[in-house]
Amino acid sequence: MYGKLGEGQFGAVYKLAIGGHVYALKKLKEVSHLDGKRLEGELRTLTMCADHPNIVKVITARIDVEINIQMEYCNLGTLNDYVIKNRPGEGTLNYFMLDMARGIHHLHRQRIIHRDIKPSNVLLVARAHHIPTCKIADAGLARLTFPFSNLATISYTYYMTTGLCTPLYVAPDVFTGHYSTASDVFSLGVLFYAMHSLQTFHVKNKTLLYPVLPQSNGMFHCASQEEIKRAVMMHVFNAQKADMVSSMLELQLWSRPGADSVESTINSLLRFTRKHDSCNLV
Repeated sequence: MYGKLGEGQFGAVYKLAIGGHVYALKKLKEVSHLDGKRLEGELRTLTMCADHPNIVKVITARIDVEINIQMEYCNLGTLNDYVIKNRPGEGTLNYFMLDMARGIHHLHRQRIIHRDIKPSNVLLVARAHHIPTCKIADAGLARLTFPFSNLATISYTYYMTTGLCTPLYVAPDVFTGHYSTASDVFSLGVLFYAMHSLQTFHVKNKTLLYPVLPQSNGMFHCASQEEIKRAVMMHVFNAQKADMVSSMLELQLWSRPGADSVESTINSLLRFTRKHDSCNLV
């Protein structure tokens, strides 16, 4: 086993070499309120949902003293670190957005809600002579951290104590205990905004994407719809993309598009961009 790749409240991730191949090993503290059968069921879900190019593949998952999850190793690290370091241009951001929308759409087709979409839960893999691929990580792991009873109280506690960035990305409906695919779409919308605004915060020698509303210096789930729209228009310059992100950030969950619609819109945007670029070359 190599060095530690990262650490959070519920465990740590290590780099692991087996038979000449490199993997990531996530070691989670066992959650006492989950019975063994339910825990095994959740871990089986993790292995089943990852058969997609934009989802981090889970190789094995087992319960010892800890919960051990062996996953594919993503050699470019987190989206948070990559975006801050490289400041990718508009074209690259569009492809990243498409990757993430595809990954979330796949989870939702499998009736899986991610529950914790944020820049540190998106990992990147290098491709020779191509834009890196984004992969959604930790799909389903948030379900292992708290029981389903009394969700409103537990959700508030979970999101306000599991790291600085997480509350910034959470949908307003989550704090009422209402989880749905629309909650993921809202979080993904905040993440899209964060990549374009490049607002950051420094804490403990770490720089984090820190998307707050410039008018009120507040979080999206506490803002008015007008504040959100103004913020998006300030940082997302393409009108079609700005409309899409604003729709993802609708405070009323039933007004948000599905992940399939988000994927379709980004595909349309990329097709137009490629066609425009081809015309300019003629």
